[in-house]
Amino acid sequence: MEGTPFGRYRLIELLGRGGMGEVWRAYDTVTDRVVAIKALPANLSDDEGFQQRFRREAHAAARLDTPHAVPIYDYGEIDDRLFISMRLVKGRDLATVLADTPLEPARAVRIIDQVAEALHAAHEVGLIHRDIKPSNILIDDRDFTYLIDFGIARATDDTRMTQTG
Repeated sequence: MEGTPFGRYRLIELLGRGGMGEVWRAYDTVTDRVVAIKALPANLSDDEGFQQRFRREAHAAARLDTPHAVPIYDYGEIDDRLFISMRLVKGRDLATVLADTPLEPARAVRIIDQVAEALHAAHEVGLIHRDIKPSNILIDDRDFTYLIDFGIARATDDTRMTQTG
């Protein structure tokens, strides 16, 4: 499979870019599957405190036991960039959905219920998401909803602030 090498992954297509890095469609050469890779800006790897917090929060997010949080497969550092490898979800974010058409109340309630389930699971493992917004809610073609971007969450025992993005 073609793509730019990134450790054991091959970066195939840039899916998005924000304040906390880039999200790529990537191929995992070890597990032979397509994944999403969130690669954080290189300068964040220089901050030892941020690195420790990132690893602790990624580890907690990987323990989430809910179908409404995208599963994390791996995390770490490659080429001086912190990264998270996760399931690639085929869907649209809620911001895009809302730009197309208003939600019917019953559909809005179904989406909110699924997001609430993901948040409850996060709180059960000591994570606070801190960046709930329509662009961090993915909806597939069956209206199954995923809350994403737990990588910038904050552990409940960490009083320092993290960036949003």
